[in-house]
Order: sequence, then C-alpha cells, then structure tokens
Amino acid sequence: MGLAFSLCFSQGKLYLQNYSNYDLMMRVVGGSTTSCVPEAITSMSFPAATQAVINNYNDAFPYTTGWSVTTTMGTNPIGQTIPSGLLTAISPITRWKFAYYQTQDPVTGSTVYDTVDHNMGDSAAFPYCPWNSSTFIDGTVTDSFWFYIPSDNATYLVIQ
Repeated sequence: MGLAFSLCFSQGKLYLQNYSNYDLMMRVVGGSTTSCVPEAITSMSFPAATQAVINNYNDAFPYTTGWSVTTTMGTNPIGQTIPSGLLTAISPITRWKFAYYQTQDPVTGSTVYDTVDHNMGDSAAFPYCPWNSSTFIDGTVTDSFWFYIPSDNATYLVIQ
C-alpha cells in the first residue's frame, strides 16, 4: 500500500517544451502536495526551440547542476549537487509545483521583458503551501501553459 501511495503522488516527469525563439532563465520548484516541505528549488537555463523531459531532480542536467532543498519549515535550504541521495529520497514524495521564467535573446543574452510575469503552476494542487501561479498566461512575448496529467503522472510546461 505504501508503494502505491508513493507512486500516486511521486514527482513524475516534467516536460519542458520551449517552442519560442527565446532562451529561458527559469526558477523551477518541486514540493510536497500535503505540506510545504520537502521542497526543492533550482535556477535553470533552458534554450530556445528546445523540448526536454526531466524525469526527476537528478535528471535536470545540463539545464542545472544542483538544487536547494528544504526539509523542515523555518530552516535554511541545503544545497545539493546532481546527483544527490537527498534528491533521490525526496523525489517519491514530491511533485512539480511551480516555474517562473524570463525570456532572453539567444544571441545577445539580454533579457526581453514581457508585460506579465510567467508564474506557472497549479496552486489548487498545493493547498497548504501555494505559490502565486497560473495554468495559462497570455504574454506579449510568449504564451505559457502548465498542466498535469494524473494518469501519466506528468507535468507539462509549454511556452510558445
């Protein structure tokens, strides 16, 4: 029973699909659906016109080399370089929670500002520790969609 419960709420895959002409500087968060911790946060650089599947925290290379993990409320995050046993341990009890990104010109590296913030996620899935997020944002530079498919235990972030 414990394994079945763990699989129902385990991290699952994160499909990042950047169909835009911009590189993305991202903040990506995974965490418990029943409390605010454990929680893992990273900064990620994701190229223009790139699609990738991230199976778990340890599978996020080359887009990031590590995560900051909080296991207890009110404590400082613990830095974890990929691969990490702690990241492996928290993966079955967390789910992809939130992503924020800014667009950058792939040639100059300069930030291309949008008229809105792309705070992506589904706050309803994390009622005890929601991030201010939306499942769809219509920007002037990019549009973004965030959705979760329970039958596949898969989270998608699509940018176009």
